[in-house]
Amino acid sequence: MKIYITGTRGIPNQYGGFEQFAEKLGVGLADRGYEVSVYNPSFHPFRDDTFNKVNLIRKFTPENMIGGAANYIYDYACIKDAIKNKADIILECGYASAAPAYRLLNFRNSRIITHLDGLEWQRTKWSGRIQRLIKKSERTAVKFSHGLICDHPLIQQYFIKEYSIEPVYIPYGADTVAGVESDVLDSFDAEMEDYFLVIARLEPENNIHTVIEGFHNSGTTHKLLIIGNIINVYSHRLKKQYSSDKIVFLEGIYDQPALNALRHFCKACFHGHSVGGTNPSLLEAMAAGAMIIAHDNPFNRYVLNNNGMYFSSADDIARILTNENEWISKKEQWTRNNKKEIQENYQWERMVDQYEELFR
Repeated sequence: MKIYITGTRGIPNQYGGFEQFAEKLGVGLADRGYEVSVYNPSFHPFRDDTFNKVNLIRKFTPENMIGGAANYIYDYACIKDAIKNKADIILECGYASAAPAYRLLNFRNSRIITHLDGLEWQRTKWSGRIQRLIKKSERTAVKFSHGLICDHPLIQQYFIKEYSIEPVYIPYGADTVAGVESDVLDSFDAEMEDYFLVIARLEPENNIHTVIEGFHNSGTTHKLLIIGNIINVYSHRLKKQYSSDKIVFLEGIYDQPALNALRHFCKACFHGHSVGGTNPSLLEAMAAGAMIIAHDNPFNRYVLNNNGMYFSSADDIARILTNENEWISKKEQWTRNNKKEIQENYQWERMVDQYEELFR
């Protein structure tokens, strides 16, 4: 079976959740003997033709010239190439810029399966016009896909209610962390239990500004480390406004042992994602044994349950940090429960099993 994965910024992961997913799924299926190919944009720094048995196909994207609109060109070129290469399965990660290609291409000998991600049209970074365009793409994806996948039951329920169609629910996974080393903290001028942590794409819907303002207003003596690439107006503005000895902006880090150690030894890890779906960074924080302070929405509450703290505003964060004694005593029990949840319900190998069954 020839499986082509489109719609990501490529592997090995240098960006975010979909890329982490594509890497784990692609390598997992390739290890089982399937012919797997993943499309990488031309600017991806990894230049080999294969990665852990997965074929890498580079495609040009004019993102540096026309910004996000380049995704329409990139997605179309990748899907068209996968059809040309006689893919049995094309797994498209996200529909926002890919769905228009569904109307234009002939899938007679291939099956296009769409991973729906979250509720893309709700992202606050988009204007009203773009949100309406993405909503239209959502309808197109539902109409033309041979299969739909979601990673969260609430996303599944949304599509049942909105379109009377039930996507296949397959959750992401995470690697249970054991044996972390504290020496890595020296590289970040950090000490155990003396810093709070954010690991996320620096975008409005991830509530980075809310976390920073709440931390700033709390008067805490601890540090805040923010890990994420400074690549857009929003992230540059935050860094310029808030960067200090206590609020430290770091570029994206993709060394998993280092990330595991930073999560494990922090005072608490903020998870501000709000648009929907199950975000791998939340699962990874749970797997690393981090105390988690998450944005209060049904998606995060489904995964984290009552084993963490929640915020809706900067005032909530300031209050949580000021009243540390109210939750610090619960940290050990909560982190133990979260690790158990990962082991029982969020394993990469199980995810690969489910995708293999679906594709077959």
